[in-house]
Amino acid sequence: MATLSDILKSANSYLDLEFALPTGTELTTRVDFANQAVKDACSAYRLREFNQFYYPSTCTLASYSMPDNFRELIEAPAVLENGTYVDYEQIRTEEIPTKGSSDNYCYLVGSPTDYTLVFNNLTANATVSVQYQRYPSGMATLTDVCELPDSEYVKQKLISYVLQSRSDERFPTVEAEANNRLLNMIGRSMLQPTGGVKRIPRGQSYTIGK
Repeated sequence: MATLSDILKSANSYLDLEFALPTGTELTTRVDFANQAVKDACSAYRLREFNQFYYPSTCTLASYSMPDNFRELIEAPAVLENGTYVDYEQIRTEEIPTKGSSDNYCYLVGSPTDYTLVFNNLTANATVSVQYQRYPSGMATLTDVCELPDSEYVKQKLISYVLQSRSDERFPTVEAEANNRLLNMIGRSMLQPTGGVKRIPRGQSYTIGK
């Protein structure tokens, strides 16, 4: 897997005709561009590399503080009740008055820096499984590995940022190449894993041990 250093050197080969790390302010700027490229990809599509499972500790509370890297839920949280996983659909807070006290649902409150997931009609000491999309961790050091499955997209996008800042006439061509790589990456993310079945089974409950 490509590290941040690999990406910067490869981009530098195109931009400055030297396979070496940039220095000074140029290094700082290009590191920021590389991380922005990853953020752009995550904003465009829910890439499976950023899917995360969260299993809150069982307690008597009906609300759970979400991890700091939480972005959004991918699917309805599942709660284990009498050996069966039951979906608790996510609703908007304004929909709460339309729900009954015994309905199984959940909703988010708070802000991106402090989200809380609140459940209605949750059994005490229930086992909860939450699948969510996380924010990218970011490449803080030169040895950090690119989180995207196609590091070439990050390189192309970084180059396009630099060319745009220079008003270089090559910018549209490089930007188009970066966008093509992003679309290809999204397309591959949508493919069914080769080790799986050719359908996506999904129901309202899941029985354990059958």
